[in-house]
Amino acid sequence: MSEIETISIVITAIISVLATFFTQYALFKRKLHTIREFVDTLDDALQDDTVTEQEYRALWEKFKAILNK
Repeated sequence: MSEIETISIVITAIISVLATFFTQYALFKRKLHTIREFVDTLDDALQDDTVTEQEYRALWEKFKAILNK
């Protein structure tokens, strides 16, 4: 195998690893954002020590979003 082929394989492998890392990082950030939205909604619902049906429905929707993303 020539040096150019070896360098080409190494560069391709590095690009593949970087692409995978950034894709996983983007997915992690989206999931974290969804979890933060749920926690914010939960905090708002518990502010007055009472969870209304509307707040419960909002919490349930946010929770389902966490599981789906």
